[in-house]
Amino acid sequence: MLTYDGLSSVHNTEISWSRSLRFWLLLLFDIPAVVCSLFLLYHLLTDRSLRQSLANHSIIALLISAFICQIIDIPLYLDFIQRGTVWTQKPIICLIWWLVDLGFYNFNSVLVAWTSIERHILIFHDQWLSTFKRRLLIHYLPMTVLVLYLIIYYILMIFFPPCQHVFVYSLPVCSSYPCHLSHPIFGLWDIMVHGCLSTLLIVIFNIALIFRVLMQKRHVGQTVQWHRYWRMSIPLLSISALYLIFNFPIMAMVLAHHYGWPADSGVEAQLIAFFLAYWVIFLLPFICLYSLPKLQYKLCMIIGIGHQVHIGRRV
Repeated sequence: MLTYDGLSSVHNTEISWSRSLRFWLLLLFDIPAVVCSLFLLYHLLTDRSLRQSLANHSIIALLISAFICQIIDIPLYLDFIQRGTVWTQKPIICLIWWLVDLGFYNFNSVLVAWTSIERHILIFHDQWLSTFKRRLLIHYLPMTVLVLYLIIYYILMIFFPPCQHVFVYSLPVCSSYPCHLSHPIFGLWDIMVHGCLSTLLIVIFNIALIFRVLMQKRHVGQTVQWHRYWRMSIPLLSISALYLIFNFPIMAMVLAHHYGWPADSGVEAQLIAFFLAYWVIFLLPFICLYSLPKLQYKLCMIIGIGHQVHIGRRV
């Protein structure tokens, strides 16, 4: 996941957890995550009302990115555990793996940061989006530019790097270390902007969102309206909490190394933190499902417990 040259000791070793344990952990969590992602994406893209909801667009983008990790990143890791080496041992495999493991993971982190900002507009300033032109300028254009920037940036950095890649086929993710992360400009940009700044924005705007919603409870005086604000906030707060739980320890260690912490200190803790970051893409579909009561009901009907579960309509 997120890396930096100061963590070189991490990239030259492998987590102490047995490969068998890692294999079963990844497999048992990846299968339900893939199924849940497919279920959500199918309904979000085919149901007109869900597809047209502005609040769902970032969820769709996050789910697509996570799904790519689930069907490419995880299978490559499982195959590595089985073989003991990277499949075919060709640079193209490592480049694709890096693009998915680093690029799409960071893509989601940045997108969550943007969503944290945009949710304030969707909840408290929906009049800004009253016309198609306003929606185009405030919603569609910024998200499109952000998505294109991140995809182009990581394609260029990984497939056309400003340096020479080193592939270590005997380690997971080919050592998970694209050379641009050690570049004095691009490495700093990647970790500080895509990593630390995104994490900081998630913290700031989600705390601000909670504060504004609570303030609305005092001033609006309308229980129904306040509950609407709160329920619109829950999906973002849940997704943001997921990213912060797994990203914050990584960011803290990366910054510590950047500012002088010895490179060989806390190596095992860092390896564990990087490995556990996979649970962001495992848990994301289920958190998104929790925020979509309409799809919860459909899922209950599919698995045959619809008559036992009643999901109240959310205002």
